[in-house]
Amino acid sequence: MAETAHPGRLVRDLLLPLGAPPQKLRELAARSLGVAASAIAELRPERISLDARHTSPRRVYAVRVWLTGDSVPPEATPTLDPPPSMRPLRRGEAPIIVGTGPAGLWAAIHLVRAGQPVVLLERGGQVEARNRASHALRVRGALDPESNLCFGEGGAGTYSDGKLYTRVKDPRVREVYRDLVAFGADPSLLVDAHPHVGTNRLIKLLGRIRGWLVEAGCELRFDARVDTLLRDGAGRVRGVRLSDGEELSAPAVILATGHSARDVYETLATLGVPMARKAFAIGARVEHPQALVDAIQYGRHAGHPDLEAAAYALTAQVAGRGVYSFCMCPGGFVIPTTTEPGHLNVNGMSNSNRGSRWANSALVVTVEPADFWIERPGDLDRHGALAGVALQRHLERAAFEAGGGGYVAPSQRLTDFLALRTGDLPGRSSYRPGTAPADLRAVLGPRLADPLGRAVLRFEQKMRGFLTEEAVLIGVETTTSSPVRLVRDPDRLDSPGFEGLYPTGEGAGEAGGIVSSAIDGLKVAEAVLAELPRSRRH
Repeated sequence: MAETAHPGRLVRDLLLPLGAPPQKLRELAARSLGVAASAIAELRPERISLDARHTSPRRVYAVRVWLTGDSVPPEATPTLDPPPSMRPLRRGEAPIIVGTGPAGLWAAIHLVRAGQPVVLLERGGQVEARNRASHALRVRGALDPESNLCFGEGGAGTYSDGKLYTRVKDPRVREVYRDLVAFGADPSLLVDAHPHVGTNRLIKLLGRIRGWLVEAGCELRFDARVDTLLRDGAGRVRGVRLSDGEELSAPAVILATGHSARDVYETLATLGVPMARKAFAIGARVEHPQALVDAIQYGRHAGHPDLEAAAYALTAQVAGRGVYSFCMCPGGFVIPTTTEPGHLNVNGMSNSNRGSRWANSALVVTVEPADFWIERPGDLDRHGALAGVALQRHLERAAFEAGGGGYVAPSQRLTDFLALRTGDLPGRSSYRPGTAPADLRAVLGPRLADPLGRAVLRFEQKMRGFLTEEAVLIGVETTTSSPVRLVRDPDRLDSPGFEGLYPTGEGAGEAGGIVSSAIDGLKVAEAVLAELPRSRRH
């Protein structure tokens, strides 16, 4: 009879000081178990976090331990398995996925593992071409509305910090992590409490996902914008029409277009696809020198070789509104994420080493559907469910004009923002095409600027040194999440009255971030698989 591997013993809350030798972890685990260190045959970290709340930062470990005499299972790193045996790709029988962000890609991955090839349509370019378009925007202020820092292979998450931490409690989280490692991400993300990938590694990873899907027999088409849906006499969605007039049939259309595809929302609204307003948040990016954030968070240990670039998370309630830091990018860059000419909105990104001299984070104010107005309540109601989109556009046009055009960002020292003066700017910033002094209170309006200013004073109490002349607000950030939710049947996950249309991810208002979007893509793919045999009989 084959020997059964021992599951090991999980030991939590082992505190390891900075610079401690590796064998110290074994000693701590042995002490916790009441055995000699020599009795430990194998020790594997399962979770590692940093506790910087005390005078001396330390790592907190959860480890799995096998003792002498235990049968130790082999340590398995996820590998990239070849695609399984596949059905041939037949036009009209393969599901169509619109969008190649995390939701679309993981929907495709799940369908392929079930033996079902798909057709993926992406309005933007492959990531290599997308890099060139993004460089043109950041260096020359030249926007390609179809391929930019939001549209193209990988979606908006490609140019981000690549954060993978999520509060979603779902076994699929681990599945997504393991897939990422199999496709080339660092295995450390399987144990890191706050894992991230970084833009540079995401770009390489996307090429491997693309190759795997093509090998499986999928069809990937870039620079292929979907203009409308095709429906049969019973109202079922039966395919899509592209911008060049080509029509593609499918038993199911998975819509994974992201939160910035506003023309898609407009088309769906015209067709009568059910949708509703959704709360989101608006504000600006704040940029500090990373060394300053390190000093605030780590104190005398700032600069220690065992410490990564410091991060922070801040929240406050101001007059009933939530104000918070969002998508904090240690060692990162502020980037223009506009998709429409004459508009400007910004976001943040980091490479895997988080090695930039700057730290940035969004500082945003929650806006509820009742807040979707400009001068007076109700003045955007003519836009229906798209009133939040109209509010975004209004603020982005104001930001573009305040920056003087060319996607130069209106900016203001944080101290000047509170002092109600425009002032000047530091000599350097991570943001390209550049910054210009501006009154961001005038851009945001008092409903957003006042609570933001009051929250900054509270943030300074939590992080002494946060409010400094070295901190610069760069405006505006409008796309923290979708202001629209596309209604789905709670069981089937397709759109009521539009059978066969499966909205998913951030664009559907069902996710916020790389991992939650990928998980929603997996859920939708499961729903599509459950319906495919029935749909093919029609």
